[in-house]
Amino acid sequence: MKLIEISQINYNVGVNLNLFKWIFISIFFIAFTLKAQDRFSTKSGDVFFEASVPNFEPVAAKNNTVSAILKDNGEFAALVLIKGFKFEKGLMQEHFNQKKYMHSKNYPKAKFVGMIDDFDLKELSEIAKEYTITGKLTVKDVTKEIQSNAKIKILDNNIHLDTKFSVDVADFEIAVKSSAAKKIAKTVNIEVHFELKK
Repeated sequence: MKLIEISQINYNVGVNLNLFKWIFISIFFIAFTLKAQDRFSTKSGDVFFEASVPNFEPVAAKNNTVSAILKDNGEFAALVLIKGFKFEKGLMQEHFNQKKYMHSKNYPKAKFVGMIDDFDLKELSEIAKEYTITGKLTVKDVTKEIQSNAKIKILDNNIHLDTKFSVDVADFEIAVKSSAAKKIAKTVNIEVHFELKK
């Protein structure tokens, strides 16, 4: 084979390799960009709960360090650190984290994984629209199906999600001492607010 033909083959191989590398990098970049763009998230969501009984000391706490992710297909997930809940009184917070209640040492997190029904990112506006969220809530390794109504809107490219729902204490194997049973509601009311950003 002539020297010029060998050089031409090496040149073509080099060009093809460079073209392959360029295509691979381009596809990877596009895939990464699309993956990054289809998610909104936060690490500073708010969760407030109340289990108060009339004529007794309020049982309520707030956690403003809740993480959440929303994908543009409606997939939604949230993660709560149990010790992140703050009560007005330190003693109540101490009891809340103890073994007979939330046992946060062994079960440090609660999570929700679900779907926002009929969610379409393109339909969001500054006026809140109502959606239904369906999914599984896990507390103390006990998982229950829950459903709630949510109001969702978009402001300055950030998605605002607000929802309220209730859970029964007994469903998640949270034992309440007999001496405190009349002071704590059997049903806990929960309010959630997330401002999710790209």
